[in-house]
Formats: sequence, C-alpha cells, structure tokens
Amino acid sequence: MRRLYYIRPGIQFAFTMLYTFLTAVEIMVCGIVFYIFEKSTAHLPLDLRIYWLFSTIFLITILLSAFNFWLGTRISHRVAGPVIQIKRALQQAIKGNYTYRIQMRSTDYLHEIGDKINMLMENLDEQNTRQTVPEANTNDQLK
Repeated sequence: MRRLYYIRPGIQFAFTMLYTFLTAVEIMVCGIVFYIFEKSTAHLPLDLRIYWLFSTIFLITILLSAFNFWLGTRISHRVAGPVIQIKRALQQAIKGNYTYRIQMRSTDYLHEIGDKINMLMENLDEQNTRQTVPEANTNDQLK
C-alpha cells in the first residue's frame, strides 16, 4: 500500500522546502560564526574564547528562532485565514444566508477550496431565489 506523504503537495512541499532551507542556512551561519571566532579570538585565553563563542552562538540562535517564529506565524496565516473564511461561509449557509462569499488574499493558500465553496454558495443562492420568486408571484395572484 502506498503511503501519502503529501496530502496537498502544493502547500506541504513548499512548507517542507522552506523549513529545510532555513535549517540549512542556520547551520551554515553557526558554522561560519564558529570559524570566524576561532580565527579572530586565537590570541585570547581559552576560557574567554569559549565564553564569547557560546554567547554569540546563543544570540544567533535566539535571533534565528525569533525569525523562524515570525515566518512560521506569517505562513500559518496563509492557511488559517482561509480556514476561518470557510468556517464563516459555512455558518452563513447554515443560517440561510447564501450571499456570503469567501474573499482571500493573493498570498493565501486553499484558493481552490474557497472558489468551490463560493460556487456552492452561488448555486444555493440561485436556487433559493428561484424558490422564493414563484411563491411571491403566487401570493400576488391570489389577492
């Protein structure tokens, strides 16, 4: 049996590649910092060199972690925003309001699902309009 590693390859592959790239860059930055410190602090005593090296690597780790957090939050908004819009559209449909449409930013993911729900809402709105218009005409004829 074949395993599906990517359910939505367009989204998941992009996330995987981005974070793999970021991890590689972070490892390279730490390696470069280590090399620079080894060359530039060779004249200092060993304990001071170790202190400066680990202090700098700790600072770089904190900065890169903050950057990863910011980037992860930003990317997750591209998924979470459409999910919230889809939830609102479904809540409006349950209430009988079929005029609600999902509006997504160009950078959002899940456009395909949003477009399908918009088409569904449009069809439901047309069916609802067709059903209410004949009833109004029938009531007018009875008067």
